[in-house]
Amino acid sequence: MTEEQTPVEETLPEAVVSKKKGLSLIWIVPLVAFCIGVGLVYTALTEKGPRVTITFASADGLDAGKTKVKYKDVTIGKVESVELNDDFSEVIATVRLTREADEFLSENTRFWIVRPRMHGATVSGLETLLSGAYVAVDPGVKGEEQYEFIGLESPPLVTGNAKGKLFTLKAKELGSLDYGSPVYYRDISVGQVVGYGLQKGGKGVDIQVFVDAPYDTYVTDTSRFWVASGLDMELDAEGIRVDTESIVSILVGGVAFTNPDYLGTAPVADAGDIFRLYDTRKLAMTEEFIEKEYFVLKFSQAVRGLDVGAPVEFKGFPIGRVVDIGIEFDWKSKEVLVPVRIEVEQERIERIVSGSTAPAPEESEKMLDVLVQQGLRGQVLPANLLTGKLYVSLDFFAQAEPALVGVTKDGLQEIPTIPTPIEELTKNLSALLEKLQKLPVEEIGQNTLDAIKSIKATGDKLEKVAGSEDLKIALTATRQAMENANALVQDDSATVVELQRALRDLSDAAKSIRSLADQLERHPESLLQGKRRN
Repeated sequence: MTEEQTPVEETLPEAVVSKKKGLSLIWIVPLVAFCIGVGLVYTALTEKGPRVTITFASADGLDAGKTKVKYKDVTIGKVESVELNDDFSEVIATVRLTREADEFLSENTRFWIVRPRMHGATVSGLETLLSGAYVAVDPGVKGEEQYEFIGLESPPLVTGNAKGKLFTLKAKELGSLDYGSPVYYRDISVGQVVGYGLQKGGKGVDIQVFVDAPYDTYVTDTSRFWVASGLDMELDAEGIRVDTESIVSILVGGVAFTNPDYLGTAPVADAGDIFRLYDTRKLAMTEEFIEKEYFVLKFSQAVRGLDVGAPVEFKGFPIGRVVDIGIEFDWKSKEVLVPVRIEVEQERIERIVSGSTAPAPEESEKMLDVLVQQGLRGQVLPANLLTGKLYVSLDFFAQAEPALVGVTKDGLQEIPTIPTPIEELTKNLSALLEKLQKLPVEEIGQNTLDAIKSIKATGDKLEKVAGSEDLKIALTATRQAMENANALVQDDSATVVELQRALRDLSDAAKSIRSLADQLERHPESLLQGKRRN
């Protein structure tokens, strides 16, 4: 091997091994996926709304997973499940709401199912005929937090965002009023009945009415409310009056109110104020007074047609009303009397007496004594002959017999009474008939017949005694007259028959007159109406 062919040693670089720090790119994808998942979970948890349970009487219209919950037609939740409660008497709907709905969930929140329904004068839920039923919510006034609710059976007529005022009316009975019955002011519907219930003790009814804004400003402290249901027809001495508000009030009833002019201007009523509900507009508009006195009048006549509530008038001026009618036996006069208790408004009496100052309580009794001494008496008079209704009238009678003011067992003053003109007439007729019936009519007729027969017998005797021709002629004429008289007094003669018939007719007429007197005493209205048929 030559020198040129000898291999030359080469120097090679050495490899250096190092460890790389950090994550590999392969882990970036699952890390990003994990972060996204956490974000989704967090978003779902933070945006998920509250879950509430609502108890309903039935599940009509509810469908789990489909039925929506709406507020002002905006969907804020959905019904998740519907199941029966433990005793199967009701259903419990579990509802999931949006996060925003948590702000108005409180003890005052109300839920109900919207479906087609008609209640009173209100028709609602017609839009659900196509879209299906849904659960509606009314937030109400903010209160304590709550997540369990009892659903309403019918939609509330007034929701929390309604503007207006709520008032309470006190009445003896509900009548034809119902939820949704309209409230009228000057024949314009300004509100509605939103609730009612019995008063404590059950002696009356409390009716809640809601008057919409701005009409609620027309309700003042002196406003008068009355029932405007149906037709208010009244027949009295002034004729026939028919009063109604609208066709709707005829069908479903209603309430009306106004402000009497004679009461002047009054402050606007506050929400929650209480008013009395009158039966008619006439009663509502009648001026009322607080101070009242009570008296008793005792009548010996029949008072059919006199009712509790009948007016009491003094010389045609209304001063009160009848509050009680009874019956009692007077052992002194042996008569059955009808005590009528009347209620007199003291302030109306003030307008009658001179001046504007009412007499002191200790002077009122003396004043009544003076009035009675001057002829003040009470009567029961017909208010309307067509209806037969009566009223109590107080007036002065110059020919009245002297009387004193009595005092009853319960301390009430008793005002003397006198018979009515029709009662005086019937008494006079009865007295006349009693005298006629006491006359011996048959005895008088028989005595007349006996006298005629006696005259005939005397003529026969004279004929036998007399013998002259002139006397015979005279006697012959007398005999002829006696024969004619004898023909008249025969039992079967026309004269006797007619006389007996006349006597019977006279007796029947007397009985008819007595019957007429009794009929007029009991029913003076029969002069126009005629006798009632049973």
